[in-house]
Amino acid sequence: MTGKNLILICGALLVSISALAHHNPAAHYLVDERMQITGVVTEFRAVNPHARIYFNAVNAEGAQEAWMAEGDSIINLRRVGWTDDQLKPGDRIRILGRPSRTGSNLVEWTFITLPNGTEVGGGNGQQGERLRIIEARLAEFRQQRGQ
Repeated sequence: MTGKNLILICGALLVSISALAHHNPAAHYLVDERMQITGVVTEFRAVNPHARIYFNAVNAEGAQEAWMAEGDSIINLRRVGWTDDQLKPGDRIRILGRPSRTGSNLVEWTFITLPNGTEVGGGNGQQGERLRIIEARLAEFRQQRGQ
């Protein structure tokens, strides 16, 4: 093996290892807790490493508060059908997710209920979302085969 090939292989290994690195959601969110919050979208940012939804919600005292919900990367969201304009300012949404560890107005979304009642995933609860998609496709396949 030439020195040039060895350098290329080592470089590829370093890049692939760093690509797998990602922070644990437990660093920012209470992963064993869930919360629901309803609000009005002010901005949807289809960005990496995490898509973000900025929204306003009314607190227990009736005052409006600014919140941010963090989801998966836009690349992964697009793979399950999301578009860059999935959410628009003025959309009223309900978010199910993990609350912030620090108590700030931050939530890691698992599922979002859209204004038309459709539930979409895209948060770090994608495993559940993937299972739902697989089950739906299996049901379609079984129906086609007459089972």
